[in-house]
Amino acid sequence: MRSFLNLEPEAEGLSPELSQDLRTLDRLLGKVLTCQKREGLIDLARQLVAERSPDPQRLLEEIPELKNPETIRELARAFTVLFQLLNVAEQKEIVRVNRERRGVRRESISEAVAQLRSRGCDADAVRQLLSRIEITPTLTAHPTEAKRKAVLDKLQSITLLLADAQGTPSLTEPLNTEGLALQEIERTLTELWQTDEMRETRLTVEEEVRNALYFFERTIMEVVPWLHQDLEQALRDQFPGEEFDVPTFLTYRSWVGGDRDGNPNVTADITWRTLLEHRAMAVEVYLRRVEGLRREFTQSVKLVGVSEELLQSVEEDKARLPFHAFQLQRYSQEPYVVKLLGIEIRLREMLEQARAMISVGRRGGFDHVYKAPEELLADLRLIQRSFAANMAESVANSGRLPHLIRQVSAFGFHLATLDVRQHSDEHAKALDEIFLAARVLPEGQRYSELSEEEKLRLLTAELENPRPLLPVGHEGSEVCRRVLDVFHVIRRARRELTSRSIVAYVISMTHGVSDLLEVLVLAKEAGIPHDLDVVPLFETIEDLHGCGDLLRALLANPAYSQHLEARGGFQEVMLGYSDSSKDGGFLAANWALQSTLEDVARVSKETGVPMRLFHGRGGTVGRGGGRANRAILSQPAGSFSGRIRFTEQGEVISFRYSLPPIAHRHLEQIVSAVLLAAHGAGAPGAEARYGEVMRELEERSRQTYRSLVYDDPDFWSFYTQATPIEHISLLPIASRPVFRPGKAISGIEGLRAIPWNFAWVQSRTTMVGWYGLGTALQEYAGDSEERLETLRQMHQEWPFFRTVLANAQLELARAHLQTARMYAARVQPAELGTRLQSVIEDEHRRSVEMVLKITGQRDLLEHAKVVRGTIHFRNPAVMPLSVMQVSLMNAWEDLSEEEQAGVWREAMLQSIAGIAAAMQSTG
Repeated sequence: MRSFLNLEPEAEGLSPELSQDLRTLDRLLGKVLTCQKREGLIDLARQLVAERSPDPQRLLEEIPELKNPETIRELARAFTVLFQLLNVAEQKEIVRVNRERRGVRRESISEAVAQLRSRGCDADAVRQLLSRIEITPTLTAHPTEAKRKAVLDKLQSITLLLADAQGTPSLTEPLNTEGLALQEIERTLTELWQTDEMRETRLTVEEEVRNALYFFERTIMEVVPWLHQDLEQALRDQFPGEEFDVPTFLTYRSWVGGDRDGNPNVTADITWRTLLEHRAMAVEVYLRRVEGLRREFTQSVKLVGVSEELLQSVEEDKARLPFHAFQLQRYSQEPYVVKLLGIEIRLREMLEQARAMISVGRRGGFDHVYKAPEELLADLRLIQRSFAANMAESVANSGRLPHLIRQVSAFGFHLATLDVRQHSDEHAKALDEIFLAARVLPEGQRYSELSEEEKLRLLTAELENPRPLLPVGHEGSEVCRRVLDVFHVIRRARRELTSRSIVAYVISMTHGVSDLLEVLVLAKEAGIPHDLDVVPLFETIEDLHGCGDLLRALLANPAYSQHLEARGGFQEVMLGYSDSSKDGGFLAANWALQSTLEDVARVSKETGVPMRLFHGRGGTVGRGGGRANRAILSQPAGSFSGRIRFTEQGEVISFRYSLPPIAHRHLEQIVSAVLLAAHGAGAPGAEARYGEVMRELEERSRQTYRSLVYDDPDFWSFYTQATPIEHISLLPIASRPVFRPGKAISGIEGLRAIPWNFAWVQSRTTMVGWYGLGTALQEYAGDSEERLETLRQMHQEWPFFRTVLANAQLELARAHLQTARMYAARVQPAELGTRLQSVIEDEHRRSVEMVLKITGQRDLLEHAKVVRGTIHFRNPAVMPLSVMQVSLMNAWEDLSEEEQAGVWREAMLQSIAGIAAAMQSTG
């Protein structure tokens, strides 16, 4: 059988192990395509890969099959599957490399604790440090995952089977195992080929919720206890004889089902159902765990003692819980089994209650449920204490019991606290109506038309006034009801579920203090007490730079101060990486964010109000992506307290959380960085020493970026022709629209940051990760060797600047200008495409030249040879997808509406999904 592309990964320096996997998968794909009678696809694919200077129009003449949209769709599917398989092999390689590292693994928790010890931290100092650590990844539903769940399942199976093919057969397999794993991969690959890559309809919010739950169940709930075990072991190794009570420092939140910013599909009812689905999932996992423990903990009182408190607890359970008589008789000598059977009864009833609340809204009639996770923890710890006191310390302190205790501590009955997010404009619209109905303002005056000072006076007065604004039974408009209904859901969730269900309300596009007071007024109207975090989200460059002054004014407001005091005096601040980059470009956004970190830390110190930064990081470098641990260690010295939140989005979630070992590595790097940064990281004084340089670089890079993207009147025409942005909106990968409500496809202002990035990735330009950098660096250095040396010192001494250039290098290397030219060549008029593509390529050249000068490298990614080799290895196979996509774009205008809705559309969407898989990135 023929392989698909006859890959030769060793030629790009990839490891022998990875190369073997890649060749195996390439061969199996070729075999499956042959068995599916698709040999012609193999011939076409190889012919396209062999083209060194592809011209879509010429290739259409030379290869007439490419004029057939069904052929393009199938060929694009073949390349998509290939790249999905390459991604699978690379994930396996990451696990292999990390497992094979001997001694202390770099950027691990063990290494971090060893470094703390070497810095002079004693056990007490470490205990104090641990009391400040709080890490909260937050899953979002942003539309950047192009794969269906069915596809994710099959790819995960192939990953596991690939490992089995080279490992020791398990003791549950037959004696003749040779080739079994490869046969199973072939079968799964056949199923994958016969599974439609594209969803028929756009993803619903409910499906997004289920997708998020998939990762919680498969990976997150298992891996979180591992991280805590890692820290406990590292502390034992570095501080023998010392006792540490490691707090639960790693918990999760989610926006899926709660983020209504620009998404009319996220209703109050869906938010409520999401909370119930969270609850059901958590209880299901605990129930399975307890059933396993019950089968495991069969210790008999005939052979070993049991604590009196456990025996008393068992007797109490017998008196109040509906055991079956035969159970009590069968396990009369096994009290641990009886205790766990009682826990099962209560958890099973909890699960029935959650399902009844989902299906028919019934909550009553369930008399034995746990009222709070603390009750379940008390039962589990009672068992743990009994084991520890009766010669079973190993059972008490390792294995499945402490694993479950940590799960319950981290995930409670809420699984992941759900954030609510809404755009600031929506609150103003609702208050226009509410204040009108309450006759608070003079007739004819609207709240939204008041000045900021007038708004603050009105809002402050209303917060100090105990009476409600709306009369009982007031219906109001749909706009107003949508805003108010979610506050009623928050109140209900806290009353009927748990106070941890929803604790934060995020305000997109926060511009003033009034934006936060508006939310407090709406919460007051719904009867929510002062225990809801109101989180401002700063997204534009201007808002980031004004963040410090706004926070000072906010904390000085008497109504807000009262709110803050009532809930413990803690403030969370969210920083938007995506929109700031879209607003001002890569370098300007990075510096605006870095300086904002310092500003927030300064305000916290001045006011005495502890603050936590919530980093709205996206998947691509242009949206704040890159190595999260390096970003943590790059924060301004003294600005990090140990508390951190950050978003995990789209395809980043599927890459980081599809396999437990990958999630383990991702999270251990973050925990390691947090431990070190909380003790003291960054470069003291660097922001002051180099701040003026960065301000100059920011201003120049921002001017360069905006002069192209916002100020050139022809740019939007270029962008919409030289990228597949108009087709990305057709991709059914999320419930949220690509464009902001009320905005047509008429300008960058109405375009969301994710599709903005997605389109540049598709055309292989990747300019959002570097445009403006080269001009800023070149013009700052000029002909001055002294200034160039300053930039070199910044790179050597300052983690922030080093991280910025490292991220830019990656995107500069991922750009493929030959492909980008092919997209630009279709722009009309032709001189527009030539002109702006030339501008982009000149900036790419300048950026590469300056990065190499500053870093002292000869080539991009010189110190990341594996990454560089992977990019070079993939490039020839990505080109055919780009050729097909450009051909489809060229043909699109001449198609009828019926044709555009049929196979042509499917072919276009398949090409988008294929390039996304190839680049391992969407938006």
